[in-house]
Amino acid sequence: MIHTVLPEQYLRKADGRRFDPQRRLMLAVLQTVIDDCRGSQTRQAAGRPADVEGKAYAAARAYLASTDRSWPFTFENLCDALDLDARSIRRSLIGRGAP
Repeated sequence: MIHTVLPEQYLRKADGRRFDPQRRLMLAVLQTVIDDCRGSQTRQAAGRPADVEGKAYAAARAYLASTDRSWPFTFENLCDALDLDARSIRRSLIGRGAP
């Protein structure tokens, strides 16, 4: 799968600091999950249909639905580390029925 790297992911912020490598990795993991959950915007941009039946889609939805905190890169832990609201992100990506 091809992922687009945006300038804000590698250029210095206005205050002169860059995200540390761990934070950039966390953001990259979340970006990949979001892209997979949406059926891969990369696929859609290439004129192919969204892959909402594939393994990546199913894995992304399972990752988002999990409330496990036993591994540092679980969805809940990443959201906490990045100061994001896991519940809101989960609802917006997998629907209102999410925990």
